[in-house]
Amino acid sequence: MRTDTSLHALRDASPRNQPGFDEWIDSFDWLRTQIPATPAPVQRPLPKRDSPHRRVVGLAVTVATAVAVVGVVVGLALTAASPSSADAAARRALAATAAAPSGTMTTTVLHGGVTQTLEVTRWNGSDLAFSPGVSDPVVSSIRQLLLIGDGVYVQTSDGTWLHYAKASDVPPKPLGGMVQYAQENIAGTTAQQILALATGVRKTARADGTALYTGTIPISAGAGIAPSDGGAIMRMIVGVVKGKERDAPGGGLHDDLQLQMSVGGDGLVRQVSVTFQRQDSGSPAADGTYTSSITYSQLGSTPPITAPAGSTDVPPGTQPQSSQTQNLQTPPNKPLSK
Repeated sequence: MRTDTSLHALRDASPRNQPGFDEWIDSFDWLRTQIPATPAPVQRPLPKRDSPHRRVVGLAVTVATAVAVVGVVVGLALTAASPSSADAAARRALAATAAAPSGTMTTTVLHGGVTQTLEVTRWNGSDLAFSPGVSDPVVSSIRQLLLIGDGVYVQTSDGTWLHYAKASDVPPKPLGGMVQYAQENIAGTTAQQILALATGVRKTARADGTALYTGTIPISAGAGIAPSDGGAIMRMIVGVVKGKERDAPGGGLHDDLQLQMSVGGDGLVRQVSVTFQRQDSGSPAADGTYTSSITYSQLGSTPPITAPAGSTDVPPGTQPQSSQTQNLQTPPNKPLSK
């Protein structure tokens, strides 16, 4: 075969010389931009067969991670779904405070910039000392009440000490009520009663590790409260929420009461306070803000309660004798009968 003839044959058979070849080539122009713009896939090493030990460890880590995630989710859900958690935490703090081996509770009222002490309760173990406020007409002839062991010591207004062999030997009124109230104080019952009246209790944690609990005691709560023979702060609350002061002539108008409870970094209560406003009582001096507080101090360091150096034994049911004995049997705010 001649060379020139062979070359002509090859050229005639080439696709370039076929009809429509140029148009077919132009149809692939989009690849010129698409290919450079597409990142090349990262070359991954072929997987190695794990040993049985590696597979077990990997499974354990996966399960532990899943459990931890589920625990966090469940924990968040429970927190969000537990609006009473602050109230429960406040109750636990009160219970822990009452469980302290010793302590001192001081009840005060603040009004017009003046703080007045209403009563003081001290405890050490099962022994306690209770000092009622001198402004209370029912117990104004009693300076101090001591419960030591099984016996009760009573100091009258003239300084005399009387001794009852057993707590059940004291007359029901007023000493019996004072004994019960003093015992309820150190058991935390009084503070728990105050907290039970509050609604919408909220907890605010502070940077120093302490906490503040706040809530509202509505005036409408009075419908569910029975008359109280408790201490000064409970009598004040009952009087306000039941509207005795509000509805009485010149008694004044009250809004809802505001509760505050402060707890130390050790989880023990430092103070429980109730604040309310008195308005339109007819006396500018009586109007204004009242804050009644129970303040805890010397928790774990209150000295022992000791019996007086001298006392007089009295028979069961004997009323304390003093220059103000009549006041023990006279209801408050009522004149003595002639």
